[in-house]
Amino acid sequence: MTVLSPKPTVLACLIFFQTCLLVNTANPWSQLHPVPVPAKLNQSLNLLALQREFLTNFTTNIGEIFSNFDFDGFGNETKCTAKLTELVEGIISGSLSQESIAFLDALGKPGPGITLGNFMWLGNYEMCEKGALATAGNKYQNCVLTGTLYLGYYPLNLTWTGCSPPECRDKDDFQNIFKQIAALINKSGMIHTDPASWNAQCDVDEEFDVGAYAAVTVISIFGFLVVVGTVWNLLEPIIVSFMERNRDDTTVLVDAEEEGTEGQDAPANSRKYATSNQPESFIVRFLKCFSLQKTMNTLFSMETKPGQILCLNGIRVLSINWVVLGHSYLYSLSNTGGFSYLGELTKRRNFMLVLNGLPSVDSFFALSGFLVTYLLLKQLAKRGGLSPLQWMAFYLHRYLRLTMPYLVAMLVEGWLYKLVMTGPRAQLVSSGPQNAHDMCEKFWWTNVLYINNFVPWKTAEACLGQGWYLANDMQFFFVAPIFISLLFWRPLVGLVGTVGGMICSAVTAAIITAHYKLGPATISDSNQDDFWLMYNKPWIRITPYLVGILGGWFYWKWGDEIKKGVKTLPEWLKVMSATPIWLVTAAIQYAVVFGLYDDVQDQMQHQKAAKEADSVSYQSLARIAWSLSLTIQILLCQCGLGGFINSLLSWNGWLVLSRLTYSVFLLHIGLLTVYGAQMRHVLFLNPDFEFAVLYLGLLAMSYLAAAVLYLTVEQPVANLEGITYRKSA
Repeated sequence: MTVLSPKPTVLACLIFFQTCLLVNTANPWSQLHPVPVPAKLNQSLNLLALQREFLTNFTTNIGEIFSNFDFDGFGNETKCTAKLTELVEGIISGSLSQESIAFLDALGKPGPGITLGNFMWLGNYEMCEKGALATAGNKYQNCVLTGTLYLGYYPLNLTWTGCSPPECRDKDDFQNIFKQIAALINKSGMIHTDPASWNAQCDVDEEFDVGAYAAVTVISIFGFLVVVGTVWNLLEPIIVSFMERNRDDTTVLVDAEEEGTEGQDAPANSRKYATSNQPESFIVRFLKCFSLQKTMNTLFSMETKPGQILCLNGIRVLSINWVVLGHSYLYSLSNTGGFSYLGELTKRRNFMLVLNGLPSVDSFFALSGFLVTYLLLKQLAKRGGLSPLQWMAFYLHRYLRLTMPYLVAMLVEGWLYKLVMTGPRAQLVSSGPQNAHDMCEKFWWTNVLYINNFVPWKTAEACLGQGWYLANDMQFFFVAPIFISLLFWRPLVGLVGTVGGMICSAVTAAIITAHYKLGPATISDSNQDDFWLMYNKPWIRITPYLVGILGGWFYWKWGDEIKKGVKTLPEWLKVMSATPIWLVTAAIQYAVVFGLYDDVQDQMQHQKAAKEADSVSYQSLARIAWSLSLTIQILLCQCGLGGFINSLLSWNGWLVLSRLTYSVFLLHIGLLTVYGAQMRHVLFLNPDFEFAVLYLGLLAMSYLAAAVLYLTVEQPVANLEGITYRKSA
């Protein structure tokens, strides 16, 4: 066995020490759920003193550390260790080859701000395939290594990227190196690590699999239908005009012939020519459903219908923008270079809008319950009930409208993104733990059946992580007619049942919180069990939906009478009566969002857990308080007591954006994932202007991508529904 010389081995070890000290933050699926992120913040805010102490300790005692290191190499010599020694020996001897220079130049290196939490060292991704590293068939590839160090009890996730030589591709090589370097790190005394927590992902040439072919096929079918439908819609006036002219010529000819037939008139049905008055065939109507002219007219239409609840448009847009804001910040944790900046952000009270943005999701549940109830009660009152066929159409309509865009988003994010993503951390995103592709291969069927908040039960694994919301919403939609029918036929029974459901949900949340000792909200709870116990389960999340059901029923039953009464009131009395209600509901909403500020500070700054009473009360009552306040505000707007707030929320400018909110919800996390995977630099979330540019840019891209999905899939499916079974419903 050839023994590596000490100096090159030390240098190689240092390089790989730097190589392996890198963050497992590139996993977007784990960061989609709010649980790991607060833990990362919580554990990182108090690391600065430990980091400085470690740096002093490590640098002053590095000689002693290496003097105790086993210089027999990284175990048995392999092609990988031999190549690394060859690359770094030039530094010792002073004779660097072009390959060695390029290798070291492309290697990620510690950047500024280590004592401020910058432990993400990104190499030069492009150099792996260009210049000296791309010649002579070397085939260097970008690799990202991740690992967890512990400073005391605090886990510190580190990420490193660089160009790996072709000899270092075997997992055994990496694991062997990890073990040796872990032994070296653990000798520092204060810092320790487990080599089993380290992982290496190198770029590979992704290949089309069955899912990718399915994605391309589905997208191609929709694209083909859009092109054909649009072309037909554009050419239809020309074709009809031609046939009209042909009809006129034929009519003249027939009349001339009839004059010479001894006065006998030809039967009217013997004149066979096409006219623009003839009904369109189903094929023509089918194709026109996909016409961009038709779908764009729908998207950009500013027309409103009588009785439409216009204030919901503004609430939808503001709520989805809030969701994107929270996810943008949380996803940016994967790319941040300074946890201390995030620590400063958490000290600002207004940052609770990001940390505690969970009510934005409850708003959608409340809106959904309100609309479903109001519209279904109108149908029940009009028809006196629904037939089994109409109930079937009721459910089928909802399933198809949600599922087709949902399916396309899953196919794109689960199978196509990995084929097009490039960047320093792209491979970790596409092939790392809980990556979209693997999760979609395993669990796509749970999304289609809307049971992905149950299967798998105890993990945060999911295909299209935000699908937990759609699963809950569909489940609520399926049980909503039970409550709505009772409210229609037996109002007292329905009222008791709906309120009873809210109470049961709140009590369940309180019991689970107390039993598992959870925090007051997911943001302040480092226990990952919070997600599968509370966050995505329908018996916890149904409360806002039930509040929305009560609001929709109230508005259907008494809305018109209240509006008539309000119209008779003088303006000053309207203001005097509505202002206290607005102030109280706004104060409740403020308390829900910002009321956890002190608890967050105690936990993140001082490591003090929230009191059990605070946790239980917040987990059980916050959703009711938020959704009830929002529902009351909707009723105020609709009954003529909204004032300038109603004017703002009902502004027609919201109409276009509100139609895109569902597609924005489906697509924005995928865009954030791609953005994080291809970033070539570390992102510092300070000052605010930098993040404002990032957020607004991603928000604009989300709406643009949503417009494409809406025009090619969502609205065409809605148009098809209009020509097939809507009348039967």
